[in-house]
Amino acid sequence: GNTLSIHLINEDSEKHSKHNLNIDEFGIHTKDLGYFQTQTVTFTANKAGTFDYYCSIHPEMTGKITIAA
Repeated sequence: GNTLSIHLINEDSEKHSKHNLNIDEFGIHTKDLGYFQTQTVTFTANKAGTFDYYCSIHPEMTGKITIAA
């Protein structure tokens, strides 16, 4: 039940490329960020486990975030 923040910065070497961050289980969906744009998302980590995150613009860009109980 802790409040967590994630700060995303688009530092892609391809300066024309946009990216976003999505974690569906927590309702996190950032805006599409251009080069060096940033966004901070704050959410309540009210579920323990390992959850997928992804960029909806580039489906191959994925990862996992682990929330401990």
